[in-house]
Amino acid sequence: MEVSDFGVEKLREATDAALEEAAARLREVLAELASRLRPFPAFLNMTSLQAVELDPPLRPTADRGCVVVLPGGEICQLDLSVMPGIQGIMDIDQVEEFRELELPPEEYIVYAVTAIRVLSEELARRGVH
Repeated sequence: MEVSDFGVEKLREATDAALEEAAARLREVLAELASRLRPFPAFLNMTSLQAVELDPPLRPTADRGCVVVLPGGEICQLDLSVMPGIQGIMDIDQVEEFRELELPPEEYIVYAVTAIRVLSEELARRGVH
């Protein structure tokens, strides 16, 4: 059966299935790539926080704040709060909160492709093939 034989609803279902399949495959590739990157890069040179910020060239429709990829390949929103620490020991303290994003497949694909490119570049920079 040819695609031209499909009705509009069948084409929409086929498109949704293809997007979900592509997102699932990219999720697997991203997890594998992230697992090869040891040590995982530090976020803003903070040794206590391992994450890579994602800045996709195609802007998603919703403002998601600071979106990062984590060492397990998860794509999350990072909320980083800085507060006064114990005086004399630490002048500031930070609290990180990662919230997994519930992204539609087409938006996940944009972030995943960006993450794969960034992590691949870091692996190449380190000489890992």
